[in-house]
Amino acid sequence: MNSVFFLAMLHRHHANLSLLVRQISLSFLNACNTDCKHYSAEGQAEICIETLLTNLTACWERSRTGSNRPECKIPLLCPPQRPAAVCIGPNHHNPFYHLMEQEKKVMLYGILILVDEQHKAAVLRRLVDAVTALESVAKEHYYMEQVPCDAMRRTAGFVQMLLLDGCYILGKFVLHDLLPVRANGAGTSQQQQHGTGSAMQNMELVRDVFYRLDNQIPFCVLRAIYGVLRECRTTPGVMARELDETLAVQVQALLKHFGYSIRNQVPREIWHLHHMLHKHFVPQDDPIPTGDAVRLPVDVVDTGRRSATAAAPTLYRWRAATFYHATGVIFMKRHLRHGASSGAWRWFVDGGGARSVLDVKFHPLTLRLSIPPLMVDMNTSTVLRNLMMLEQHNPSLGSQVTAYCYFLSQLAGTASDVALLAKKGIIVSLLASDGDVARMLGELCVGITINPADERSHNYLLDTRKGLERMYKTRVIRWIAQLYHRYLSNPFVLTVLVAAMVGFVCELIQAIYAVKSFKRRP
Repeated sequence: MNSVFFLAMLHRHHANLSLLVRQISLSFLNACNTDCKHYSAEGQAEICIETLLTNLTACWERSRTGSNRPECKIPLLCPPQRPAAVCIGPNHHNPFYHLMEQEKKVMLYGILILVDEQHKAAVLRRLVDAVTALESVAKEHYYMEQVPCDAMRRTAGFVQMLLLDGCYILGKFVLHDLLPVRANGAGTSQQQQHGTGSAMQNMELVRDVFYRLDNQIPFCVLRAIYGVLRECRTTPGVMARELDETLAVQVQALLKHFGYSIRNQVPREIWHLHHMLHKHFVPQDDPIPTGDAVRLPVDVVDTGRRSATAAAPTLYRWRAATFYHATGVIFMKRHLRHGASSGAWRWFVDGGGARSVLDVKFHPLTLRLSIPPLMVDMNTSTVLRNLMMLEQHNPSLGSQVTAYCYFLSQLAGTASDVALLAKKGIIVSLLASDGDVARMLGELCVGITINPADERSHNYLLDTRKGLERMYKTRVIRWIAQLYHRYLSNPFVLTVLVAAMVGFVCELIQAIYAVKSFKRRP
């Protein structure tokens, strides 16, 4: 009964309510939008063209005078997941993480211990000024509209965050031999000679600082902080090495330990620590052209023949490892080593060695597919997924890791494929079962987008895929491979077959000589 009464009253005052809502809307637009100068009788806003043109001009000028490098973005990945060990950068910053922020402040004070007592305040002021000078440049590395913390959009909070995070990274991975060991939160003079040890042994911290794309700060901030500390050093010979070289040695040892790469050069033009990680994954012989590359026409199929009509582009896809193996492909483990292998037989085995896991090589004459071994653990998906996201947000880096992950996820998509590659030594699994490995590798490229019509520009394994596909479609090779796998894979059967063939040849030769001797009789 009350509901009916309420609806009747609402219907009676419908005209008054509509007028009231319209007045409230006009008042809100008039208060919030300064560009709307006039309103018509119906309540529609009239756009001020002059003001709008002025705003567009200002936005255009800001975009032209802004950063000359629109790349090197550090996005907030979706869904956002809080780092387990430490939050670096504004994407996951939260002032209520008291223990984490306190540890960063303790690390900053430990760095200031390296300076004389009377110069601590001056050095801290120089550090703040150095980071403040890079505030606008650092903000261009982020999508600031996605930053959840409002304090990070202000200068003071953003600069303090960069200073604490930068000093924390330097203290953990660069200045660890100089910092005193903390006892109850403070260092003593007797402990001044003993370093805290590198944090590279803490894999949880390494995963957050090096492996995660959304948990980074610009490398220029680290370089600025390190430069101020080098100028203010009081101990001779301390911090003599360059920051790039020091961190590169740490990254090289990390990747070599887990079998990802053995490159030993110091990368240049680094955007952040995850970008330094990516530079060690570049293939040894990357055939992808740069710049205005000659692209593959969309009406050319895998056979290389031009179709009579404008056909749709061929969607490339790798086949499973068991399929390739059934058609005669020989999977070989390609060892990571510098330079060519010693001896012709070692070159025949692994193709001269590889520098990273991306150095996949196919030998058409011997039907061998040489693949560097990959150690699959709980961090493998994090490493490869974040490297792919880095390439997705920065197209100038290429798509080498993305192409490798597509190859790997489709090659080892089932447990039987993983078992075959593990038997060949190509996959070294640290997970519970082959099904877990196949599930992890199969989900690597979920949410990753590519352009299948332009494979030449982003797939450095294009020639390898075409060679394998051409061999897979050759019937003679498939028949021979099926014959071998079905009848000749057993060594006892092979021995019996060889003996039978030898006996058959002997009987044939005996029959030929018998016929010749019969014809010679008078």
